[in-house]
Amino acid sequence: MVEAGWATGPVAITGADGQVGTALQHRLASLPNDVRALGRHDDLAVAFRDASAVVHLAGTLRPKRPNTYAGANLDTVAATIAALEGSVARRVVFLSYLDADPASANPYLRAKGQAEQQLRTSGVPAVIFRAAHIYGPPQAPGPTVASMISRGGKPVPVLGPGTQRYAWISREDVAEALVCAALDPATPDGTFELAGPQSLSVDEFVAHVNAADVRIRHLPAGVAHLLGRVVPSLPGPLVDVMLRDCLPTADPEQTAKLFGLTLRRVDEIWQKQL
Repeated sequence: MVEAGWATGPVAITGADGQVGTALQHRLASLPNDVRALGRHDDLAVAFRDASAVVHLAGTLRPKRPNTYAGANLDTVAATIAALEGSVARRVVFLSYLDADPASANPYLRAKGQAEQQLRTSGVPAVIFRAAHIYGPPQAPGPTVASMISRGGKPVPVLGPGTQRYAWISREDVAEALVCAALDPATPDGTFELAGPQSLSVDEFVAHVNAADVRIRHLPAGVAHLLGRVVPSLPGPLVDVMLRDCLPTADPEQTAKLFGLTLRRVDEIWQKQL
């Protein structure tokens, strides 16, 4: 179905092979827009030249060496801005993180905050979504949720006390927000919080995505921070992010109304297991 007034030209997506990029491509498949799923070595300038919009998803909370937090989350935005010169794209849409802060001591949050600043001063019309933790459905839960699912009845490891609360947001709701921002000229430019309507602690979320008798093994924050210094798959910035609350400062419905979203609760997508 084609929405009245929406742009029908190509949509270029950086970081298109991640969980959000996959959902976004699936959503765009129902529209007439050509979808350009871009990888690390693709020519961005060529892909952007006649695009109606660019959606920048490239970035990670767990960069693999020799990549860095700045390289993955900041330099990729600079490359996107440079490649937009001469493009007819009406807007770039950027997926950031709820606690992004250019002055943060956490290199991930700092890089995201600095990337936002670059976009705001670039002169390119931009929509910046500061998203909470993203989860997929049972058939494709995504990396964060996959780490919280018990395998063979084993306890689920949780960093910290498990009382930290996240405003979990559905992957499909994020994809819908990205599509609306990219193609609907009635939506505004600016920076917006993108969070789900239901705040759950990590332990409550684990209970939703597992059987009722799931066991949880809490890793004390001090031990988690120590492991973050020596275990490559558990970098310190990731540990720090997972130990924090991740909650919006305003009612999530404010953003939902601006971008035509109907936000879904965790328990609508993951029926609590019995």
